[in-house]
Amino acid sequence: MTEPASGAEAEDGEPLAAPKPSTWRTLVNALSPKTVWAMADGYPVVLKQFIQFCLIIIYPGWVLGILGCLAVYGLFYVTVYPVLWVLFWPMRAWMKKNRPEEYAQSQRKK
Repeated sequence: MTEPASGAEAEDGEPLAAPKPSTWRTLVNALSPKTVWAMADGYPVVLKQFIQFCLIIIYPGWVLGILGCLAVYGLFYVTVYPVLWVLFWPMRAWMKKNRPEEYAQSQRKK
């Protein structure tokens, strides 16, 4: 069976959801001043201008916070994730051998 084209509907008639961006990509996009500026969208004009002014003032702290999050996130994948991958290897190998359909399904969910 082939995959439906982008913008197509699933077999049950519901539209297919767009793929969720990775956490890394979301954090990198949050560094953009345009993204921070857009946080005030949807408010009345005067309130929106005040919120944007406040966001401009806290932007340097925002950038430092996001860079800190990126550092912690990157360190997790360099240190903790490989250890967990090795610790759970026997379980993945057993699933692949004894329940190949469920293993394949779990790999497709990523």
